[in-house]
Amino acid sequence: MDAIFQEQVLRPDFPFSAEIQTESRQFYHWHDEFEILLVQEGSVLVMIPGREYRLKADDLLMIGSGEVHCLTPEPGAKWLSVRFAPKMVQPGLFENGTEANKLPVVLQDGARCSCQWDEQTAVGFRQLVGKLADEAFGMSPGWQLAVRGGLFELAVQLLRRLPVGDEQLIRRGSRDLSLKKTLSFLAENYTRDISLKECADAVGFNMNYFSRFFRSHTGIHFHQYLTTLRLRKAQQLLLTGLTVTEVVNRSGFQNAKTFNRVFKNTFGCSPREFRKSAAGKRL
Repeated sequence: MDAIFQEQVLRPDFPFSAEIQTESRQFYHWHDEFEILLVQEGSVLVMIPGREYRLKADDLLMIGSGEVHCLTPEPGAKWLSVRFAPKMVQPGLFENGTEANKLPVVLQDGARCSCQWDEQTAVGFRQLVGKLADEAFGMSPGWQLAVRGGLFELAVQLLRRLPVGDEQLIRRGSRDLSLKKTLSFLAENYTRDISLKECADAVGFNMNYFSRFFRSHTGIHFHQYLTTLRLRKAQQLLLTGLTVTEVVNRSGFQNAKTFNRVFKNTFGCSPREFRKSAAGKRL
């Protein structure tokens, strides 16, 4: 489901993946794995609550475990996504008293984007990430050992080269939990007529404060987000063979007239034209 926790889809015995991506299939989401993005072509806007990064070719970005984020690529953009579970840099790491306990903090509070680093550091990290991807793509004998060794080297370089920021982690952690609760509530209830006040009440916030909170963390207003979430779901449903009326009912729009107008204003084509075009691309 869009905008909520993304279940792990990596192999449980070796939770690591490297893949080339060309489009965003999620809205706001989060997952337990760390993720590293390396843009190869074009530009990708990455939104992390309260921050945004516009990445261009050769830019690299670290995303921490459990962080809410959203990718919005420009047409023609292409990037490498490397994801791995925290346990891939175990045993011993992340346990109480170990130095690597700092790794999640570095990812979340350090200078996480290569555009903030000196050129030598940026080149070093790009090479490390590139080697990880090459091993995963090639799958030569011993590739899993090579990947695990590369991840340990990556962890060492993160701890040595990226300074830990001085944000108030406890306070920010509370904000992140509130945002996740909000996004989960919307993902579970977007098919019905929900209001800003109802969502604010569900999170336990005053309505006016919640409106400002939502805008500052997602970059858009509450109703814009809700409409976009419904449109993304409608796009998925249009490819399943359901009638437009059924799509309207299942995606949370009040009526077909509103749905058709909003869909065309957003995507430049009617729902039926979108379905026909998508079907043609699959042939």
